Amino acid sequence: MNGRIRALSLVGAGVLLGVLLSVGWRTYSSSAQTAGGCQTFPQTGYTVCGKFLDYWQKHGGLAQQGYPISQQFVETSYLNGKPYTVQYCERAVFELHPENAAPNDVLLSQLGTYLGRQNYVKGFPKQNDVEPYYENRNEPVAALKSYYNAINLKDYERAYSYFRGAPNPDPSVAPPYTQFVAGYADTASVALAVGKVQQDAGAGNIYASIPVVLTAKHTDGSTHVYAGCYILHRVSDVISQDPNDELWSIQSAKLTEAPANSSVDTLLAQPCTQ
Repeated sequence: MNGRIRALSLVGAGVLLGVLLSVGWRTYSSSAQTAGGCQTFPQTGYTVCGKFLDYWQKHGGLAQQGYPISQQFVETSYLNGKPYTVQYCERAVFELHPENAAPNDVLLSQLGTYLGRQNYVKGFPKQNDVEPYYENRNEPVAALKSYYNAINLKDYERAYSYFRGAPNPDPSVAPPYTQFVAGYADTASVALAVGKVQQDAGAGNIYASIPVVLTAKHTDGSTHVYAGCYILHRVSDVISQDPNDELWSIQSAKLTEAPANSSVDTLLAQPCTQ
């Protein structure tokens, strides 16, 4: 009797497993349409085909590569100047290398190399926990990241240069340089989080309002959280003959200390007003 119960239990478990696998497979299949060696993803509207699809399926699929965000196209490599057929996914870029035998005929683009060269022009330090040099003023968030990169590297002259009107910004924009440096005397490092950027233009100027949350670690071991808004500025294209005027600079900042246990997402969702 007990044997029959165990046998029936095993059969029931097998049926249940089969149902679950079937449902799981149908659920996955419903998220993509496969035809002729291609798979179209309705989530993004793009199709992966052939060797790229084979690579996507055999190397982690959605979890590792993400959804496709482009079709196949030809792109010239920054590494060697040669054209390759590529396809962009959320977490990777596939490159077709017909000069290589399978399975090395599909490789991932060297995104780390590209982004490293683009964003960290002085390379990466050999030591752990040393922030690399970052400099980019072509976008408002990048400019603010560059500012706090300079603060964390104790490169206060560079940090001060981000204020509008530097090296002699208006007192309404920044305090005198010596006072500015003294204000960071007890700061060990600052972690920057940014919210949704809003831009406004008028009279030949462009302004970007950026909600921010700063997590500052101090030399006494304490941590403080500050939230508020930065306003960055640049001159509109073709208004000035000086290309530096088209780089983003800090116009103003309004920050207040927040409770240490505050939600960063909640703080960033606050209206960005001055």
